[in-house]
Amino acid sequence: MIIGTPNDLEIDKKLFDYQNSFALFAEKYGMFPVHCLCLFAYSVLLAAYHKFDDALDIAQSFLPFIGKLRRISVIKCILFIIHITIYALFCYGAFEGSNEFLNFILGQSLGGNLQDLIVAKGAAKWIAVTVWTVARIALAAVVVVLLRKVKREHLKVLEFMAIAGLLMYQGSNVINMLKEHFHRIRFREMVAYSHGLIDANGMTARGNSQMPKEWVGETDFFAYTPWYKIGNDYGIYSEPESFPSGHTAAACFSMLLPMLVSKAKHAKRFFTPAFLLGFAYTLTVGITRLIRGAHYMTDIAAGAMIMMLMLMIIMVIMNYLERFSENKIKRIKRQKERNK
Repeated sequence: MIIGTPNDLEIDKKLFDYQNSFALFAEKYGMFPVHCLCLFAYSVLLAAYHKFDDALDIAQSFLPFIGKLRRISVIKCILFIIHITIYALFCYGAFEGSNEFLNFILGQSLGGNLQDLIVAKGAAKWIAVTVWTVARIALAAVVVVLLRKVKREHLKVLEFMAIAGLLMYQGSNVINMLKEHFHRIRFREMVAYSHGLIDANGMTARGNSQMPKEWVGETDFFAYTPWYKIGNDYGIYSEPESFPSGHTAAACFSMLLPMLVSKAKHAKRFFTPAFLLGFAYTLTVGITRLIRGAHYMTDIAAGAMIMMLMLMIIMVIMNYLERFSENKIKRIKRQKERNK
């Protein structure tokens, strides 16, 4: 942020290479971690699913009357319904996660949703919907079945990280909120407009157009603003959403890997390489966003900082709650054994 704040525009001018094939590849697939998260996380929760008796035991240790309530038939029925409802929500989450995953993979590789591609081939829509639904259910089922083969001790670690990942996923909405607030114009949008890449409404429309490096020297950057000022799209820029970087924020989900390794007893020695791998992935995606002219240095720095801070806060809170619940459960079990 310190380096980029006064030098954002100049850095992009030097790095801009819109035709760079690796940067284009990173733009297409750089958000892979976030698009596979829901499928994996909800599948883990399904594979590790258990009744919430432990949670009720902890609550009962603070509120003894809960013990009496748990013995009432109506309450038992309500708890069973809650149990089934949560399981159903996890199933729905895995089903929706398979949709996001398949849409991302097929959209990038085939250029569209499988359902739409089947219809485009002349098949009836109900056939396309059926095939698509079956594919989603099958994918989620396969992932859950495979996860159920994982040892319980490892699955517990995966469950911890699945919850952390889902919390990050929900928290990442702040990135889009900031984009809408700051309304910062992308570097490549200014390049496109200055060279006539506009649609019938006078808005920038890059499409599959080529934008050579030489265009940078002939571009009017009048709409450029530093990250701390609100941008103005002047009614001509179709993508006024540069700050912060969504791709970089999505790449930060790869940092769940070193956190996962740190929680696994027999894998802690791999923390450093796992951290370097996640950091390198995030950094690579961030740099390619500069090369493609999609963001500035402060955009990628802000995206990474927000998500890393969010991850650290989530980990600290979850670690505390995990230690607290484990200690409480051990005391409760010892108490039950003494009562016997």
